[in-house]
Amino acid sequence: MKAFAGLLLTALVLASCHQASESGQERETTPTLVVVNYPLAWFAERLAGDFATIVFEVPPDEDPAFWRPGDEAIARIQEADLIFLNGASYAKWVDTTSLPFEATVDTSAAFADEFIEVEEAVTHSHGDGDPGHTHGGTAFTTWMDFTQAAAQATAIATAVTEEWPHRKETVLAKLQVLLDELEELEDEMAAATAPLQGAPVIASHPVYEYWARANGLEVHSLLWEPGMELEESDLAELDTLIEEHPGARYFIWEGEPLAGHAEKLEARGLIGIVVSPSGNRPESGDFLTVMKDNIAALRAATR
Repeated sequence: MKAFAGLLLTALVLASCHQASESGQERETTPTLVVVNYPLAWFAERLAGDFATIVFEVPPDEDPAFWRPGDEAIARIQEADLIFLNGASYAKWVDTTSLPFEATVDTSAAFADEFIEVEEAVTHSHGDGDPGHTHGGTAFTTWMDFTQAAAQATAIATAVTEEWPHRKETVLAKLQVLLDELEELEDEMAAATAPLQGAPVIASHPVYEYWARANGLEVHSLLWEPGMELEESDLAELDTLIEEHPGARYFIWEGEPLAGHAEKLEARGLIGIVVSPSGNRPESGDFLTVMKDNIAALRAATR
């Protein structure tokens, strides 16, 4: 698509403004690139993992959007050569942490005027010990629109080639491959979600705004976790949502739900589908395989 071709052209133009310098090569040992979520980590690994250390500090059982680094982690982050932010209000700790301006890259800056603002803020927790967090303000799972994901990957490639110009040819070649893969994902996701169009879709969590917009879907969200036990009050909320948005047939989960949840949905005429945003590193596979699994799940459920 034209959007993806334009992103590569932009990266080429920006990279051409910088020439490799002997001093730049001499000072390079092993660069450190910090990222705030797994999609950015995957992009950075694909583009620069052969010569840079990609640092993704978030523990596997934490949500990167709301995780807060300790003092030691912050010190490591502040020393990085480049720090790649997601933007769109993601990684709340960034707002209260001093980061070196010249090393910080907001990967979603190019499409900031297309951010989705969430009208009502809702606070909830993920269980015991979780002080709670708020879903509100700016929707932040930007990469679920693969055109935006491509722009974020391009921002990483551009920053890397500006910092290490002698890596330009290799990084831009890798960017082209990555953009081709994201474009293929976009086409496959559009086809897989086509059966969901024209009727409301219910989601377990408010993280699908950009995915919905990119694929022409009407999505209404609860505040459920895949691993939570469903109480009568939770099911009452679902029943209310079904009443408010009649015609819903599909329910989107962030991850594999507990046993028995499928039957509760089926009793209400809903088919559950796992569509993982992959904000944190998956137990197996990578960003590409997770998104292909999402597409396969959508196809299987809508046959």
